Amino acid sequence: MSHVAKKNNKYRHMKRIILVDDKEVFRNSLVETLKTAGEVEIIGQASNGEEFLALLTHKQPDLVFMDIEMPIMNGIEATKKALAKYPGMIIIGLSMYDNKSYIEKLMEIGARGYLLKTSDNHELLKTILKYPEAEIFFSEDLSYKPNIAQNKIKNILIVDDFKTNLVVMKSGLVMAGFTVETSTNPQKAYDIANLPENKFDLLIVDYRMPVMNGAELVAKIRKLPKYNKTPIIMLSSEIKKEYKIEAKKAGATGWMKKPFQLDKFKKIIETAL
Repeated sequence: MSHVAKKNNKYRHMKRIILVDDKEVFRNSLVETLKTAGEVEIIGQASNGEEFLALLTHKQPDLVFMDIEMPIMNGIEATKKALAKYPGMIIIGLSMYDNKSYIEKLMEIGARGYLLKTSDNHELLKTILKYPEAEIFFSEDLSYKPNIAQNKIKNILIVDDFKTNLVVMKSGLVMAGFTVETSTNPQKAYDIANLPENKFDLLIVDYRMPVMNGAELVAKIRKLPKYNKTPIIMLSSEIKKEYKIEAKKAGATGWMKKPFQLDKFKKIIETAL
């Protein structure tokens, strides 16, 4: 491998990070800590929520570290607006305060963690940089940590060429607290999943579709690194064993037969997540 190729490969593994905090001294300190915790590229810094949202118009971070209390626009409002536009974005809250209200509000809108500035977060930052999508992260010495098993702010992509099925599934899951995107076209679904700002926690794919069947779509999605461990449930009215084998070989982690009861369907989704 050439020197240039090695260098490019290194940068592909670096986490692109935006820091949002009104204290420049703290941002500088966090930059140094992050550099010792993993391979990072600081692609932007902002001193308030408005500056951060402006950065997002031309920068695409892998991770955002967001202060809570800031002038002009605080971190909770900025997180809410950012995730409304880019639901797959990973935002970790930062604060001087061990505040239950702050933590709950951030978790409700979809943040992926809450770190106390006064804590020694070095080991936790190593984990965050290595496995940012693995869990919801909290500083060890927080007095309050919400039950993340109950956190249903999860992003789901459903692919089915029968619109009635999509309406029923989406309606039930949205009412249960999930964020849901749908597509009737497998190629368009692949394009949606592949967008840099999207990262779905679960994919639900119909087997029998035009253009490409569900197994072919699953195989294609599995080639995207960000979906190599994502649960994928195949839906089908087919009963032949060879279809199930094909789906499993393609990378499907579950198979659900149509028609199904909505309550049972939701329980399977929650188990998969």
